[in-house]
Amino acid sequence: MRARPARSELAELPTMARTARRTPSRIPIPQAAGACTAFAAFAVSVLVGMASSNPLETILWRAILAMGGGFICGFAVGLVCDWIVAHEVSAIERASADAVSAGRAGEDTSDGLGDVEIVEEPDESLAAQSVQSENRDAVGGRREKNAA
Repeated sequence: MRARPARSELAELPTMARTARRTPSRIPIPQAAGACTAFAAFAVSVLVGMASSNPLETILWRAILAMGGGFICGFAVGLVCDWIVAHEVSAIERASADAVSAGRAGEDTSDGLGDVEIVEEPDESLAAQSVQSENRDAVGGRREKNAA
């Protein structure tokens, strides 16, 4: 069982999330979505153009137009996704900050169990429930099958 994080670690969570957003190796969602959609539109356009026996110039011109349109649509979808992610991250940061401030106001001594009721049962009641319920005819029939 994992130990609960210390209060100082909980206090650092919003700071760590803010610095993670500034990591330069991360590709932003709108650019990634736009690029993927543009590539898919270009590939589909080239394949459809080749299947319809169009001239090479027409295929490439239409594929480039499809790529531009695909990038614009994918970028728009990526902006919406980015907004949703930013909104959820800020909600989680607010909830974390509220939990940390509430934890400092009144110490939480519930072990994280909440309203769970733990029922202790004696060992003999568990042993009584594990009695086999097979009848003798079923056991005898199985023995005959195994013997044959």
